[in-house]
Amino acid sequence: MMRSLFAGVSGLRNNQTRMDVIGNNIANVNTVGFKAGRVNFREVLALTLQGATRPSDTEGGTNPFQVGLGMSIASIDTIFSQGNLESTGEVTDLAIAGDGFFVMRSGKTKYFTRAGALSFDANGRLVNPTNGWIIQGKMADSRGVIPSSSIIEDIVLPFGQKVPAKATTEIKFSGNLDASAEPLATILDSNVILAIEEAGDDTDVNGLFARGQSNSYVTGLVSGVTSLTVSDGTTTNTYFYVNNDSSVGNGNFNSLDDLIAEINNDFSADSFSAALDANGAIVMTDESGAAHTLEFSSNNPTLESAFSSANGVVDSSAGTTTSTDQFSHVSSGSEELTKLRNANGESLGLAVDDVIQMSADVNGTGVTATYTVTNTSTLDDLMSEIETMLGIESLPGAYIDSDGSLKIEGDKGEENAITSLSLRVTSNSVFNTALSFDELQAAEDITHSASITAYDALGEEHLITLTFTKTDLNNQWTWEASTNGDEIISSGSSGIVTFNADGSLNTFTFDNGLTSLKIDPNNGAEVMDVKLDVGTLGDFDGLTQFSSPSTAVAPYQNGYGNGDLEDIAIDRSGTITGVFSNGVSQTLAQISIATFNNASGLQRVGDNSYRQTGNSGDPIFGFAGESIQSEIIPGALEMSNVDLAQEFTNMIVAQRGFQANSRVITTSDEMLTELVNLKR
Repeated sequence: MMRSLFAGVSGLRNNQTRMDVIGNNIANVNTVGFKAGRVNFREVLALTLQGATRPSDTEGGTNPFQVGLGMSIASIDTIFSQGNLESTGEVTDLAIAGDGFFVMRSGKTKYFTRAGALSFDANGRLVNPTNGWIIQGKMADSRGVIPSSSIIEDIVLPFGQKVPAKATTEIKFSGNLDASAEPLATILDSNVILAIEEAGDDTDVNGLFARGQSNSYVTGLVSGVTSLTVSDGTTTNTYFYVNNDSSVGNGNFNSLDDLIAEINNDFSADSFSAALDANGAIVMTDESGAAHTLEFSSNNPTLESAFSSANGVVDSSAGTTTSTDQFSHVSSGSEELTKLRNANGESLGLAVDDVIQMSADVNGTGVTATYTVTNTSTLDDLMSEIETMLGIESLPGAYIDSDGSLKIEGDKGEENAITSLSLRVTSNSVFNTALSFDELQAAEDITHSASITAYDALGEEHLITLTFTKTDLNNQWTWEASTNGDEIISSGSSGIVTFNADGSLNTFTFDNGLTSLKIDPNNGAEVMDVKLDVGTLGDFDGLTQFSSPSTAVAPYQNGYGNGDLEDIAIDRSGTITGVFSNGVSQTLAQISIATFNNASGLQRVGDNSYRQTGNSGDPIFGFAGESIQSEIIPGALEMSNVDLAQEFTNMIVAQRGFQANSRVITTSDEMLTELVNLKR
């Protein structure tokens, strides 16, 4: 009977222990990183009243007769299930999603926790603020690299640390250079140049310049309509202007040669004749020895004005003749220099052995030449000498425009710019004025610039600009590097970039076979050796050339100035990154995580912390997302994993177990009372 009493007592005692665990779980329902406990019971030794018997041939075997002696606690386990995560926004609040513990050090002892409410102390150490235990991990070196051979140690961030400057060693360029853009050439234009209309020139009358009475161009002639009436006082004939005339005697004309032939055909036998003189005027001469009164009229005022000075009396016996205005036509390259006139029909006054002095500036460099006029010198000869002096290689060069002016079109680009062109003959103001030039178009390069700020080893900034200039060759640009300060580009400052027919990069070369840009900062820092990365040859990942606006930029360079540590960030691998005032982000440390083969074997030591035991196994140190497949969630905390519904259920079960064991003791007591009463 005493056995039931002690069995009931064991039930009371152990259910009370279970209630203690439940109470502790509920008390820590809001404790960061808390892990709930669980009590497991077991039966204690049983009293054997009779052992089991083996069956025989005649009787069966019997089971043992045993009476239990109560129960005891089998284990009190810690449940390491994942708790919910609560976002806090605090950079040093960390939660582990998955297995593992933060590692802390106190003295020479390491402790482990899931509570990630961390902070930095006055010495920059990352600690658990509850007890000051220092969080463990690996520290990065001054370059921001965590060596593979580094050990687990205190995480100490050097607030106030400066990151040293790094000299730029690489600049990347990308974007488009406009394939459709073309550089411009210098275009110069002189005044109009005319030439004497001579017999045989056969120039269309419509467009001739008449100097004398008219002093204007003959214009407005209409084929088959415009007429010229000629009368010698006895005979009158009318001649019609036509666009084409190939015969004599039809009363039509297109050129002065045609008109003279018609007049002579109709009048010269017994009246007068007409002929062009050396000055381009039509001279009327008596052929009969008698006086003739000539009259010229036209339904076109410019033509009538040009012939009006030929009205009058011609008489060979008196030696009198009449003549029209002096006619000139728009010059061509084959015109002899000695027969040239200005826009007013006035002779340029060039004579054999005259020396034409020529000078100009080509890209700022003065050039000179002279040309001596001969009796066969033509405008073509003079233009050839001009092209040679100016070094023009591309067409059209120097040529006579449709209006009769001398035009000069240089080679394209500013390096071929022509300025201050002068053609002069001593004491010849007419020539010097006529052959003065106006600039119709200035030479202009097609350029595009891309700039970026680079750094020397002392952290000083230097603005480096690459200027791309299109050349006359298809798919080719030159490039030139420049700076805006006292820096000295010692080598590698220029080169050529070419593109394939599909717009991809073909070549990028330095002049003189160099491979990099070297810049002396001129401030005591080391010479900067900079690689220019413009993309992969044959690809479109850098510079390209398409028919669209130029957009090339320098988006990246790898240097930076010195900076102070201003802020930190922690990622999901536990890597602590420092953000410096110069914009550089550099790894400072990485928080370590430990796992155990048997996490339930850890011993609670308070402060949400655990200590290694013989049954937990040794800690396995690693890092989140690497050797340990967990994540560290920054700006969040892991909440308690206590399930209140389950705990309340367990509380009811423990209460009922306690009540039932109480009844066992009460009933056993009553039975003992009855036994004692038997004596009475």
